[in-house]
Amino acid sequence: MKYRLYVSGTNGYYNLGTYEPDETIFCLDWLLLEQKTKEKVMAIEVNEEDNIEFPVFRYTGSLADYDDFRRYLNSNEVRITKQFRKRR
Repeated sequence: MKYRLYVSGTNGYYNLGTYEPDETIFCLDWLLLEQKTKEKVMAIEVNEEDNIEFPVFRYTGSLADYDDFRRYLNSNEVRITKQFRKRR
């Protein structure tokens, strides 16, 4: 599973790229813990095989929410997001 990251800006959300779970943690650690950003950050789970995208995280200033998301990324749970298919 991959994750696409967005950061809020003056004209909406800006795409930071799509990353593997470990790269996502690295990028969010830098952005939230080192840079201490005040902007909202959103992570979208991307399942390219089934053409599915699903929002899984939205940072609005609570580091406790980010800790929960890190645990989610580090877990070996099987995630099923087949309810939200993108139109082709």
